[in-house]
Amino acid sequence: MVDGLWKGLTDRIAERWANVVLLPAALFWLGSGLVWLFHNGWGPQAAERWITQHTTPWWTASVLVVVLLSGLLARRLTDPALTLLSGRWLPRLGWVTRPMARRWARRVARREARWQVLASCSRAWAEEQEFVTLDAWLRTMPIDPQRCLPTRLGNALAAAERWPREKYGLDPVRCWSRLWLVMPEDTRQELARARGRLEAQVTAWLWSVAFVAWTPMAWWAAPAGVLAAWLSYRGAVRCVIELGDLQEAAFDLHRTALYRQLRWSPPEDAAAEHSTGRRLTAYLWRGSDEAVPLSLD
Repeated sequence: MVDGLWKGLTDRIAERWANVVLLPAALFWLGSGLVWLFHNGWGPQAAERWITQHTTPWWTASVLVVVLLSGLLARRLTDPALTLLSGRWLPRLGWVTRPMARRWARRVARREARWQVLASCSRAWAEEQEFVTLDAWLRTMPIDPQRCLPTRLGNALAAAERWPREKYGLDPVRCWSRLWLVMPEDTRQELARARGRLEAQVTAWLWSVAFVAWTPMAWWAAPAGVLAAWLSYRGAVRCVIELGDLQEAAFDLHRTALYRQLRWSPPEDAAAEHSTGRRLTAYLWRGSDEAVPLSLD
């Protein structure tokens, strides 16, 4: 049984390393090698002959070390890159971020106004499709336009933190680590896989931007890198929306386990969710000396 558990854990770690660390780095260096060959006028046959003649164990090991170390460096840069892509930049760059955030705020306000119009009237088929599209889009944006961030990715991340607070009064930033510990293993694995897909997209974005550096050797490196970066960014937005849905579902299904493990009396009805959730959040963050009844089960 223990061997089986360790094997499953090893398989998941190996799969994540292959997807997030090794594969993007290997593709980058493969593309870089092609750029160098074309820049020096080498054809496919000449390149194949050179590789065949110079492939030795030491050469192969050196290539693998370069791929591994560069992949690890890119992995270390994933979190800063995610912060950059989300628009949470340095305060001194507010002159850049504020106009971008206001543009998103105006877009949210316009679509919210249109949603209100469609929600208050009988809708034909086309209007029903527009209503559904608007409703899905608005769920992935901050409810308050003034809280909009400069990028689509940042707004999707902000929206992922919005719903547990809006529905249950539970601040996901302050409650998540406790909720994580009481969730079933399969739920944690699904969330970890979703987070891994997001990291893979952000890592691919980093390598795509780095590929643009080969433009002096090959003109097509710039459009190829920009296109790959754009596709990776769009993929990251989809992954953030998916991850936000899973995090919201985790609160939907397992918040009662959080109450139970903390010996905190759960809300008696839906109307009490907000006030009880806010008190629980404050309790987790600062503690409390209120006379709150605790369960003994």
